[in-house]
Amino acid sequence: MPGVSIKIVGYARGFFDSPSYSFILSEGMTIRGLFLELSGHAGPDFDRAIYDIKTDRMNEHIAVFVNSKEIRALKGLDTRLHDGDVVTILPPMAGG
Repeated sequence: MPGVSIKIVGYARGFFDSPSYSFILSEGMTIRGLFLELSGHAGPDFDRAIYDIKTDRMNEHIAVFVNSKEIRALKGLDTRLHDGDVVTILPPMAGG
């Protein structure tokens, strides 16, 4: 089935009903549009933890990858998605 797959890793899973989703792409869909779709599946803290729809800002500590590239190295929220892409939402890692 054409579309995009979303994987939610680590503590970010707690903000969603499921650890993964699949969406059919609409023409020209971007990460921003995907976040709008995901917000309907997310809990009430989505805007604080991942992406605030009202301010159009992504949490700076969350890493979002399209396939193997972090979106900050691409076009950020304006990164266009294509059939078969895998989007991974990854919370920050801490170590010592």
